[in-house]
Amino acid sequence: MRPRIHALIDFLLAGLLLFGIRGDARGEPGSSEPGMGTIRGTVSYQADAARPWRLSRYYVRKPGTGELAEAVVALSRRGLKGADADREAQTVTVDQKDFQFTPESVAIRVGDRVRFLNSDHQVHNVRMTSARHSFDVNMPPEGEHIETFRRATSVRQPHFVGCSFHTAMRTWIYVFDHPWFQLTGHDGAFELRDVPPGEYRIEVNHAAGELRASQTIVARADETVDVDLRLSPDDRRRPGK
Repeated sequence: MRPRIHALIDFLLAGLLLFGIRGDARGEPGSSEPGMGTIRGTVSYQADAARPWRLSRYYVRKPGTGELAEAVVALSRRGLKGADADREAQTVTVDQKDFQFTPESVAIRVGDRVRFLNSDHQVHNVRMTSARHSFDVNMPPEGEHIETFRRATSVRQPHFVGCSFHTAMRTWIYVFDHPWFQLTGHDGAFELRDVPPGEYRIEVNHAAGELRASQTIVARADETVDVDLRLSPDDRRRPGK
């Protein structure tokens, strides 16, 4: 009987250790490195019946609470550039399917690559024009193009990529020179970990909806700061801004 008891104890201890590791992997509060902080919250859209937003049906699944998808949240201040610069470059995929770019927004790091695919039975095109980085590539069905992004954008001005043949197709590419950014899903949630203590601007941009806002926030060592970013028609970007 005694060997069975010891075996049971070993099994229970192993289970506790396993669950502890999984808790960290899910990003439970306090999962940042010692001495660093966590900033988390939700991006939402507060509708105004007098100023309806025609795109809300695509990005807001629950009008009552307004959680906003496809918004990019990022920190900004001097001294962030180059953090975690020795990381290995990543490749993300943007497909052209059913005459849409999927996903519609991408947030990556400097040096990362975007792999464009064409899953439609039509010729498409990927075209981006800016002063520092441009490309214009026709893509046959099942075609592929890989582009490397070596310069950062700001959260306010991501790269716009379109299709010359189908002008309704569009995607935005945000490029950051630090790791503290996130693209929201339909729950509107974000969590930025391992943030050095100090004061920041936390910025949010919804490129498709032309919505933009920012506020000051303070990250504290070994603490989680909760912040809700609420956008409304008042945050619509003015033409040319």
